Amino acid sequence: MAAYETSLFNLTSAPFRSRIEWSTVLGLMPASFDLFSRKQLAAQALELLSNVIHTKRHLSVLGRTQALLRDCCIPILVDAGRAEQRLLPSEDLKRSQRRWLGQIALELYFTQLLRGNTALIDVWPSRLGIDANGDAVWNPRPLYVKWDRRFLSPLRDVYAGFFLEDEARFERGLGELGLGPAGGLLLRHLGEGNQRAVRFSSSQLQSTLSELSTHTETRAAGLHRNFAAFGLYLAALHGLLESLDLAFDVRSAFIRSYSQI
Repeated sequence: MAAYETSLFNLTSAPFRSRIEWSTVLGLMPASFDLFSRKQLAAQALELLSNVIHTKRHLSVLGRTQALLRDCCIPILVDAGRAEQRLLPSEDLKRSQRRWLGQIALELYFTQLLRGNTALIDVWPSRLGIDANGDAVWNPRPLYVKWDRRFLSPLRDVYAGFFLEDEARFERGLGELGLGPAGGLLLRHLGEGNQRAVRFSSSQLQSTLSELSTHTETRAAGLHRNFAAFGLYLAALHGLLESLDLAFDVRSAFIRSYSQI
């Protein structure tokens, strides 16, 4: 078996909860295909596959990510060696633990986008959770992406413009991402209102992507390849936060992460 075939087998032949996660990803695909050219999809897929194969590169990314989280005072232990360590099911966690985990997961999400150019995108509940010692533990599979600055910079502008109420920055970011008037749909994953109490839903994310794909302006533009990896990141985050069955303060998580820049 070739190296890439072995890596894919290890990545996808997972316990039951992980198989549910992959089924969620597969469910998002039809809603996303019309947003990309075949060339862009192929380029992103090849990059992700290359990252899966290179173990040393993955370990390097893990080390840099742990250093980043430590620098930002986000109490998550990144440890590939804990893959076999049992994480407590979300239904066994106290309400306070679920809220704590959800909030630091949101800070992790924003910090990776705001502070670096590489992100580990595997934040599914089978990989990020709380162990028997009460620690937040993350043992992500080698699913990570090095963002193209032409994608990352405007994405940062969209988030900053939205949360800091800077309309010019927000609109500039949407324009550079090629979203145009359809871009407001993308922010549905942040919830309605002031984003102080947001419940996350994988089915709602799928619905948003489906609606986004119907906009002719977006389809004609053909989105940047990094949108595919970003979609996987969002899907994983939604899966985790949905499993915790609480509403989370997205705004405070962003502001806390932004203040660390």
